[in-house]
Amino acid sequence: MPVRPSLVPLRPAIVVCLALSIASCAKKRSEAVVVGKEHIDVAEAKPSPLPGASPVNEEPVIREMAPDEIDVDGIVMKKEVRGTSMDPRAGTEETWLVKVEMVQVSRAVNIRTDRAHYEKVKAGDRIKVRYSEGKYTGTVWGSEIED
Repeated sequence: MPVRPSLVPLRPAIVVCLALSIASCAKKRSEAVVVGKEHIDVAEAKPSPLPGASPVNEEPVIREMAPDEIDVDGIVMKKEVRGTSMDPRAGTEETWLVKVEMVQVSRAVNIRTDRAHYEKVKAGDRIKVRYSEGKYTGTVWGSEIED
């Protein structure tokens, strides 16, 4: 199949982008200790906002946390809404999180998992995890529990 002349100059750029994306992360395996588990319900349905009702250039308000509020992974919420459908982290599906600390690199990571793995592990268990780590940033993503 002949290549259209307009795409020929883009070919090297596409190849470079693909090579960088593949080379910029490393797949790794590690042993980890389960630190905690958390279940988050499905978010409750919220009414759609009215058209034109969005605030314009609203400044973030910096304030002290109230005694009944907690900070969970950088999100402030009321203690009683954690894990419920009112949790700000709740989405369109139930979420099972397993918080682990990797033994070799001493780094804590939340792993989204399925219900079977969630129920199988408990705090203090040693498990094997597989994850991708950015070579330049050290960001961990795509983590999962190995069977």
